[in-house]
Amino acid sequence: MHHKKLIAAMVAVGMSMPALAVADMTLYGRAHLSADILDDGDDYSEFNVSSNSSRLGFKGERQFADNVTAIFQIEQQIDFDDSGTEFATRDTFAGLKGDWGMLRVGKFDTPFKRARGPANFFGDQAGDMRNLTRTNDHGRFDERFRNSIHYRTPSLNGLVWDIQYSADNSGQSTVEDAENQAVSTSLGFRSGPVNLALAYENQSLYAENDYDYNADAWRLAGSYQITPEFRLGALYQVTESTRGVEDQEGKVYGFGGQYKASPNVYLNAHWLTLDSDLDDRDANLYAIGLEYRLDSALRFYGNIAVMDNDDDSSLTSWSAARTASPSGAAGEKATAFSLGMRYDF
Repeated sequence: MHHKKLIAAMVAVGMSMPALAVADMTLYGRAHLSADILDDGDDYSEFNVSSNSSRLGFKGERQFADNVTAIFQIEQQIDFDDSGTEFATRDTFAGLKGDWGMLRVGKFDTPFKRARGPANFFGDQAGDMRNLTRTNDHGRFDERFRNSIHYRTPSLNGLVWDIQYSADNSGQSTVEDAENQAVSTSLGFRSGPVNLALAYENQSLYAENDYDYNADAWRLAGSYQITPEFRLGALYQVTESTRGVEDQEGKVYGFGGQYKASPNVYLNAHWLTLDSDLDDRDANLYAIGLEYRLDSALRFYGNIAVMDNDDDSSLTSWSAARTASPSGAAGEKATAFSLGMRYDF
């Protein structure tokens, strides 16, 4: 990613804050847009323009001692196809790092959410695995927690541990007897061709109709670089929520791969299935896409993604991380044809 340094700008604007002048400041962002034809298999079939987790942010760090560096980040979603968004809607935090690891406070993606990375071949695109893994029926995961504190260990021979605690994920301050506490943790290992992540998350969400609503999830994701051209990945997830007298459990599992057909062309594909305890709520997600990378900052792609729903399931293959997200139809196949561009700066 090509970053532009903002030190000179900070000196000009922030004469009253001289400490900023010696900090390493970076402006960065992503413009990710697509043109899509979305069909719910029933009455809806329309052309859409979508902004897909586009963002703008700035971050900085300053070393204060041999083993203490202060860090911060402010990041917001930018909807290129609409009227924009509020400020600091994405990962926003301040903290410290050193040889001992990293400690930060703020609002950011959970370790559980990040743990899908090894098997994530369609992130922020039509066909994103979160269209299955993030469903509400068994607890809503793959989220960004508010009011959080997070610690990450240094890498020990490729092994890294993350743990995050949210004091109250519902508002600006912790209320008395808060019901919205959450903890998320993961253990990652990366060495050579192997990339693995094991994660757990518990959410004590709120008191609903005089009973507690709790949600738990386990996730195992991994990939292996079989050859320099071919990477194979897989994911297994179990989520469970308690609403009233009966637990609701769902399993999501599947596999995918990426094949480098030429120095600039990649073929991506995956299949994932949702096996739900709820009657007629199963679903299967299929996606295949061709990607052309002009360089590391600019890529173009074309995807076909299909969500095959059971009789009472109305999921889509396009809802996650995109502004164009019309609802699906129960028992139908929701199909997306998407042409996109992503520019990282």
